[in-house]
Amino acid sequence: LRLQLALKQQNMDIVEKTLLRISDPREETYGQWLNLDQLAELIAPSDAEIARVEKWLNSYGISDVETRVTKDWLIAETTVEHVEQLLNCNIIYFHHKFRGDFIMRAEAGYEIPDELAEIIDFVVGLQGFPYSDWKPTTYEITSTRLGGNTPDTINSLYDITAPTTSCNCDASQAVVEFSSANYSPSDLQVFFQKYAPQLEGQTIENIYGNNNADGFTSVEANLDVQYIMAIGGFIPTDDYVEPINPNILDAFLNYCWTVGNQTNPPLVHSISWGEYGGSYNNQTVQRINNEFMLMGTRGITVSLASGDNGVGCGDKCQSQEFDFPSSPYVTMVGATGLNAQGKEVGASFSSGGFSGDYYRPTWQSDAVSSYLTSNSNNLPTINFDSNGRAYPDVSALGVSLEVVVRGRAQLVDGTSCSAPIFGGVISLLNAQRSLQGKSPLGFINPWIYQNPSMFTDITSGSNSYLCCEGFEAASGWDPVTGMGTPIYSEMLTRALALP
Repeated sequence: LRLQLALKQQNMDIVEKTLLRISDPREETYGQWLNLDQLAELIAPSDAEIARVEKWLNSYGISDVETRVTKDWLIAETTVEHVEQLLNCNIIYFHHKFRGDFIMRAEAGYEIPDELAEIIDFVVGLQGFPYSDWKPTTYEITSTRLGGNTPDTINSLYDITAPTTSCNCDASQAVVEFSSANYSPSDLQVFFQKYAPQLEGQTIENIYGNNNADGFTSVEANLDVQYIMAIGGFIPTDDYVEPINPNILDAFLNYCWTVGNQTNPPLVHSISWGEYGGSYNNQTVQRINNEFMLMGTRGITVSLASGDNGVGCGDKCQSQEFDFPSSPYVTMVGATGLNAQGKEVGASFSSGGFSGDYYRPTWQSDAVSSYLTSNSNNLPTINFDSNGRAYPDVSALGVSLEVVVRGRAQLVDGTSCSAPIFGGVISLLNAQRSLQGKSPLGFINPWIYQNPSMFTDITSGSNSYLCCEGFEAASGWDPVTGMGTPIYSEMLTRALALP
């Protein structure tokens, strides 16, 4: 058993204030991101506190404890028996009735000694249950469903001039895969040959985890890699691969641990994994939020697919079931499709609404309040928390994208398409800022909401789901497409005008 102790992070109020200051283009400190050592000085527990926890672990036969630079985690490989004795709990397997998964959890909670409760936040992986993850929808290209959208479609739609060579600048990007999702290097080259020949020979640079190129090829992983590299052309690209884990919270925490231990992680991360509903420990939810906040302070942009469940639908068709994660410190990306006239409309599956995990952040308050006021007579009758973090923030094309899987092109729908596209756009902007000696865009949400002219406002579409009435797209921000889809030339102008 991998025992993971999350130690209480210090001064997170100062971290949040710092992030809000250095990510606000109106502040003189904009773009002055922190490095890992600076973060460690802020959030690390004291050496004496860590020693007290290690002494407790050692007393139960648990040694060889690992930590990271910021000293806010302790990890050790041990046995179930040792953990049961340490935490005075009974660890058993629970079986998911519908999915068939088995998950190891404490049967009735666990105990932390009172004298250590002020140091240890929680133990990872012993509480909370998954509900239902979402996956992209795939289609074969047939006579009744012809070829779809490609990198050329996206470049034309968003006014992107595709790079023809490396910029040799300080820009980098990554995709994040859970459940040991493997991308195929050979499929990537076929994709480039077919859709972006100038990129032939480009490969993933670093893999953190295990990508089995000879194993089963994941549509999700192929989609992520092919489109972030096609749109963010010639930008060095890495791949984070988390092993199979039935609980998505554990997968996110493991990924965050890895990034938080890297001195120079990629500057843009695209994540197309999430979950619809679920029963989660609040400490864990807030810790993941903290980890995304820490990434933001380091100048990292996280482009997260908003989900493929529309408005979501809770028990008895009465309430919105929001998606996880919905941290304010990631950029949540919804999906659009093209109508018969070639105009973008909100995709019906595009998840959007209001989070029950986090309050609405200040940077989106005006835009969201305007939507609620202007559309007060056209809001769904389901229950939703209008004071919650509103999402998505932006959107990108997510219907009928051509992806190469096992040597053949097929069509894919989902916000899983949209997140790597938007991530690639941000990487291009980072590259151009780097050429002028400027810092990466980092946490971009305040910048997004301050600059609505950087986006095409999508005013058609709705996201009803199952028996729950959805929201309608409207002028300005809305819970279907957010602020809209990128206008790259306008984004570039605004990005280069920043300090």
